[in-house]
Amino acid sequence: MARPRNGTSAHTRYRRAREHLAELESQYATIERTRPTKSGKKGARTRALNSLLRRLRAARGQLTKARAAIARAASQRVTAKSLTKRKRSEAAKKGWATRRTRKAAPGTPGLAMPFLTPAGVVYVWPPAKSDRSKIGAHWNAIDNLLSTGSSDLLGPFAGDAIYDEISGRRLPFVTDPTIIIAHSDEFEFGAAFYRDRYQVARFAV
Repeated sequence: MARPRNGTSAHTRYRRAREHLAELESQYATIERTRPTKSGKKGARTRALNSLLRRLRAARGQLTKARAAIARAASQRVTAKSLTKRKRSEAAKKGWATRRTRKAAPGTPGLAMPFLTPAGVVYVWPPAKSDRSKIGAHWNAIDNLLSTGSSDLLGPFAGDAIYDEISGRRLPFVTDPTIIIAHSDEFEFGAAFYRDRYQVARFAV
């Protein structure tokens, strides 16, 4: 039987290597059970067994390599997930600290606030201080979702909305984690969280 072909994944290579090894072990066991009586056949049996032993060693080596490749791939996936989670957690903590230390209070006139809609992040200007506080709390809930994976803090915003003076509409809060994660690259929790309403290009329409 030919050596197993390389697959496109570590699991495929492992499966093929295991099947190849099992077949060689079966061949070895079959030949080992034979008991030839003539010297010529005994020699042929010995040569066949020695050849199979060499192929078995090579097959076991291929199986070990395939198993190691699976372990490396799993480790890389875990490392990548941990790195992504840590980056999101650090960004959330930094954004929260930045917002708390900003000199401009949420109710300062002229400052527009980012607001998440199903179409992405827009800037709004809610005249009511209570609405501004809700927006800040909503972003805190989004921070918590991205850093911990929990959507519990988003529950109170389901069905709630704020009034945006720029568009003249009431805008509902987004609480669907799928939508939030899809637009997470648009979030800016740094010094530009609040912006002058006359310098912002993207508003709710």
